[in-house]
Amino acid sequence: MQRSWFLALTIALATLATLFPVGIGVFMAQLEANRREADQLAVFADAALRRGEAVMTQAISAIQDMEQLRDEPCSPSNLVELRRITYSYRFLQDAGVYGRGRRLCSALLGPVQARTLPLPPPDWRTPDGYDFWFDLANPFSAPRRTILMGRNGNHVSIDPQVFVDVVDRDTRMLAVVHTDAGRIFATTQGANLARLQRAYADHAYGPGGAARHEDDAAVVLRKSRNMPFAVVVLAPRAALLTNWRALLVGGLIVGLAAGVPLGILVWRRATRRFSLEGELRGAVRRHEMAVHYQPIVALSDNRCVGVEALVRWRRNGRLVRPNLFIPMAENAGLIQQITDQVLEIVLTELGTLLRRHPSFYVSINVGAEDLKSRRFLTVLNARLRDSGIAPAQIRIEATERGFLEPDVARDTIQAFRDAGHPVYIDDFGTGYSSLSYLESFKVDALKIDKSFVDTMGQEAATSTVAPHIIAMARSLGLEVVAEGIEDSAQADYLREQGVDYGQGWLFGRPLPAAELAQFLSKNAAPAAPAPA
Repeated sequence: MQRSWFLALTIALATLATLFPVGIGVFMAQLEANRREADQLAVFADAALRRGEAVMTQAISAIQDMEQLRDEPCSPSNLVELRRITYSYRFLQDAGVYGRGRRLCSALLGPVQARTLPLPPPDWRTPDGYDFWFDLANPFSAPRRTILMGRNGNHVSIDPQVFVDVVDRDTRMLAVVHTDAGRIFATTQGANLARLQRAYADHAYGPGGAARHEDDAAVVLRKSRNMPFAVVVLAPRAALLTNWRALLVGGLIVGLAAGVPLGILVWRRATRRFSLEGELRGAVRRHEMAVHYQPIVALSDNRCVGVEALVRWRRNGRLVRPNLFIPMAENAGLIQQITDQVLEIVLTELGTLLRRHPSFYVSINVGAEDLKSRRFLTVLNARLRDSGIAPAQIRIEATERGFLEPDVARDTIQAFRDAGHPVYIDDFGTGYSSLSYLESFKVDALKIDKSFVDTMGQEAATSTVAPHIIAMARSLGLEVVAEGIEDSAQADYLREQGVDYGQGWLFGRPLPAAELAQFLSKNAAPAAPAPA
């Protein structure tokens, strides 16, 4: 990250932190305004729903009353009863008789057989026999339309406006929808029918209830539980801040009082948070480390006998080089946490494999801090207890950087070996101990660093180092593992020199646990004893 870009980002964050309380105040005010608007719309929608249910209930009751009449349809006595029924229900305009595709008579029209008042086929018919005409012309040629609802030859007329005349302010739009037909049959004066139809379609299959805020309006849908209709209420966004200037001044005063200290704190912490070390701390805290496993093979038959557990850190979708973040973790005091997490991941991912193959092993790298005490050994013993995994299956790789305090490191290494964990010296020849400390440290194997393997057989200053290390290890009874083997010529040379084990891209790159399982299925399952 470039310094100028990082500085600009930190300034922006500190500024945002300073203004954050102001933004919170404005945001909370907007939420409260939305909540109040939603509550008002909900109350309004509930009232409209109750009105619609009352209208429909009266219409159904009137038709049922008409079905009980025994007089001859359209007879004088029948017309008297129709007028009584119309007068009894306040939401009805008319009650009458229909059949053979036309109106026959009604309380208002009287007998109309002599006139032609045809009825088109109903717009909708319910399973229980109710016919609906949602938009009929007024029989008196008045501009107002009418709704006709009928069954068994009896019908009632309803003014669509009785469904929506609960409106209390002009900015709201209300529609009543027949849910089975999916059709709006009543709207408030001047309502946008297409907008209401679209709002119903968008919300019809949702749970209804609370208001949903769209880009330009709030919408509430209420469905009747007992009848096939619903109401849709749509209200344009109300002005959320009625006193913007006063609110802004008050928010600035309170916000600056709280935001300035917060901005300073963010400034101080951002320099750590957005540094690589800060991100590493966060990754360790969130247990985001991963482990890949590089196969270790016996050079005698190229059989995989174990793996080395290599910690991996993926930052912003890309792997960070271990030689970059491991020294940083050591300097930041994070390496012990990382080692503990590696152990936890290894036992979780490879526990079953290790129990099934007692000769197979995993080697884990430990840092200098864990060679100064028996802390990690205590953690390791606790995790292996009753796990069914033998101590020899978890091996310790210690770099020579851990030998800066040789007396302490010597005791810790011996404690690992006494507990049954073989100890390897990793990257031998590149650190502090070299050959001088080797006789005083009781270990089980040496690992030849890749830099020496690369120069074998070449005319380079370090080309003879590997043969000397091999010869010295043999004289001390130590096994040898060569790292970084990339071609068959290197493997053949090392085999001829008596090297026991090798690892490198020739045999397999570091693999996640899932890919390791596939790799091992194609290579002979570990059976013979591994290096001890």
